[in-house]
Amino acid sequence: MAESNATQVILTDDGMKIIKAQNTADNAASGITNLNDPNLMSVIEKQTQASQYAGLTSQYNVILKRAKEANISTTALTAAYANLNTFMAAILTDTTKASDVDRDTYKSLTDAYNTAISNVQTALNNSFNTDIDNMQSSVSVASQAASQAIVVASQAKSAGNNAISVANNASQAASNAILAGSTATVSANKASADYQTLSAGVKDGSVVHITTETVIDKGVIGTAEIANGAITNAQIGSEAVGMAQIADLAVGTAQIGDGAITNAKIGKLAVGTAQIANAAITDAKIGNINANHLTAGTIDFNTVTGKNINASNIATGTMSTDRLNVNKLSALSANLGDVTTGSLKGVDIVANTFSTPNGSFTTDKNGNVVASNLTIRGVTNLVYNAALLGGNGLYIPGWNMNGEGYYSNAVLFDGVPAITWNGDATGRWDIYATSKLQPVTQTGIPYSASIKFRDYGSASGMQYLFTIAFFSANDTNARVNSIDHWYTANGSDSGIQTFTVNNAIAPSTAKYVAIQIQAHNGKGHVAFSSAMLTQTAQSTGYQPDTGNVVSAGEIDGSVINGSTINGTTFHGGDSISDSNNTSNFYPFTIEPTGKASTTLFNSMGALRTEMSGGGLRTMYRAINSSGSQYEAYDGNFSGDMISLNSGFTNGKDMSFSQSVSGSQLTGQVLISPLNGLTLHGDTQQITFNGTSADVTPKGIIITPYGNINPNGTQNIWYVGNGPTMKTASFGIDGSGANNIQFNRSLDIGNFNINTYHTITSSDNGPIHFNRANGSSVDIFAATVNYTSLVKSSLLSVKKDVKKADTAYWAQLVNSIDLATYQYKTDDNTSHLRLSSIVDDVNVTKQWQLPDVFISRDENGKLSGVDDSVLLNATLATVQEQQKQIDQLNGHNMELEARLNKLEAKLNG
Repeated sequence: MAESNATQVILTDDGMKIIKAQNTADNAASGITNLNDPNLMSVIEKQTQASQYAGLTSQYNVILKRAKEANISTTALTAAYANLNTFMAAILTDTTKASDVDRDTYKSLTDAYNTAISNVQTALNNSFNTDIDNMQSSVSVASQAASQAIVVASQAKSAGNNAISVANNASQAASNAILAGSTATVSANKASADYQTLSAGVKDGSVVHITTETVIDKGVIGTAEIANGAITNAQIGSEAVGMAQIADLAVGTAQIGDGAITNAKIGKLAVGTAQIANAAITDAKIGNINANHLTAGTIDFNTVTGKNINASNIATGTMSTDRLNVNKLSALSANLGDVTTGSLKGVDIVANTFSTPNGSFTTDKNGNVVASNLTIRGVTNLVYNAALLGGNGLYIPGWNMNGEGYYSNAVLFDGVPAITWNGDATGRWDIYATSKLQPVTQTGIPYSASIKFRDYGSASGMQYLFTIAFFSANDTNARVNSIDHWYTANGSDSGIQTFTVNNAIAPSTAKYVAIQIQAHNGKGHVAFSSAMLTQTAQSTGYQPDTGNVVSAGEIDGSVINGSTINGTTFHGGDSISDSNNTSNFYPFTIEPTGKASTTLFNSMGALRTEMSGGGLRTMYRAINSSGSQYEAYDGNFSGDMISLNSGFTNGKDMSFSQSVSGSQLTGQVLISPLNGLTLHGDTQQITFNGTSADVTPKGIIITPYGNINPNGTQNIWYVGNGPTMKTASFGIDGSGANNIQFNRSLDIGNFNINTYHTITSSDNGPIHFNRANGSSVDIFAATVNYTSLVKSSLLSVKKDVKKADTAYWAQLVNSIDLATYQYKTDDNTSHLRLSSIVDDVNVTKQWQLPDVFISRDENGKLSGVDDSVLLNATLATVQEQQKQIDQLNGHNMELEARLNKLEAKLNG
């Protein structure tokens, strides 16, 4: 104990004091027994548990409400809480006295509740993550519209560059149409059976029926083929050779060999008026006639087109332009005027400007194009991005993926990656990939498609479909017809196969066409590659979709209004020229899915930002490594979460394909309206740097564990209503010079410390000062004012109890040197003090105090007088003195009796 003041002991009403002391001691012993009994819950423990259980109930109500809102089962949680609540209610009914408790049941019920609430919290977190994923499927309409508008502008410019070529093609087509006039019959009749038989060759002695659909090749009928007198009346029926039997120019010099038909070949009168119908031999039936054979008659140039007519031979009259057939119009005049009717076909058009009559399409001499409606499309493969360029995981530009198929370049099909599916479609149809929907330019025409396929061993009986699908709108849900190629798995590796769909006729309701890949009813693993879709009746095999990309030309100072651009990739600028740009990134790219991305390379690292579907992702990848690791950062921004991740990638990640997560995550900051601010990692902290007036940082740092450290020169951290109204002030300086100060009453459980030098027991219970091991601790104080001083002296807690030798203790007390003194800290108003002295100064002690009365601290250092021993030793001295007094009283009484006798004799 601490050194005591001078003590004055007054013993009065000893019997009552002893009884009162014994009762108090008994009560204290009972309280200590309750604290040490494991089968009892003490008053202090009950009061602590009551406070904690109130917090548990509040937590339970909050979690229960959130779980019900998220449609998460709370059956187990509700049952666990009900069981625990029943148990605790019985115990906590009366918190003023201890009661029995089954510790094993208490622990099992608490563990069951903690497990149940942890499961519900995990389910809430999973539900929250699912909501993020769902929200990311939304596409920004404004961003897509901007992307589409830019590409339409680019296409319009390219169309202008091709305008003259389009006109040239139209002119050439016109020329070809004129030439086709003489050969139309031959081309059309090539599909007939007679043509096929003749073209294969006619055996000698065979009979061939020559009908109106039959074409005789050049030189087939010669003198060797017609026997003498073979053509008779019997061979040529009445009017057998008429207009219907002789196609325009069908039998000409090319079909009949020179001198093939002689007098010997034609029977007498075989071809007469009866055999040739009226007007059967028309202009169309007669080949070239040599003008030398015209000896009489009149040629009407109103109906005959002259060729190579020498203009010098035209003496009079007017020649209209509709009667002219010249090689070059420039031969007539350099100024043709206005050509208002007719068509130009099969010719090249070279002009300064070009326009349609109503101005819906114009080009000027500088190549600028103005078009009311312009479509540019690839003419080869209608599958947009058939080569799967830019594919990564579940994302392939230009393809509609449902989240189950994915891009794979693990196995290439003649150098082309594949769309791979490795999943379970038991009991359902899974359309896991649809190509970009292309406009149907004309209904009733055929389409064909092909694709390469490999089954890696899907479950036997599982089915896969390769489909040409037609849609009534630009929406995969608007399918109106489909033509399929079916494949049924047999459980083994199929090897690489080619699937084809031919002659798929576009229905009248079709507006768009695409290919689709489907899986049905089973578990499997397959790959599809090299898709091809064309406007042909028969599939042509894979060709890259060249023609879907508009290149060259530019659009300057133009505005596109009211336009929609569908399924187009837009690149801003040229591909970034940097040795680390291994993925051929552009400074800015907008993909058909609506995702917009920017990329930058510098000497330190690669930076990329991606925006899509309500989310924004920023990435940094270091170019130089630290060992085998490359510094990396990811920032993800969505409607309900901001995630800032720091970590590393394994190897240089210039394609941004690695995610800073899992084992590669070293630090993370999460900001969420649901969970607030979450810090994780060695360097993640909240730093306050002070106001603008602070030249150097000054404030606090909140660590990942939630601790508060000083920042800069900050020495204190306070809570309050401003610097002049601090509720509490905490010293946080490294020197320890600043204290912790509370400026209001402090409640700690049932313990109150107020600002009026008072420590209060709020529930009127005793205040205990204990060591960590539960035993009482020493208290050091100056003057102590008390109503009663009680020392625990229970026999039940003592051992080696023996009756004290009061004479011995009285001798020790009498050996004590008493002294009067003042403390060095006393002032001139302090009263004179009296007590024994613990000599901690002199080696040879100058003040006598037996060691048994001296108290030492836990280190054995002298600390003062043990008043407890000294008081009882004084009591022993009193007892010993009482014995002496009693003896003296006896002697006095004996002497008084003898004196009385002596006085009696003297007076007698």
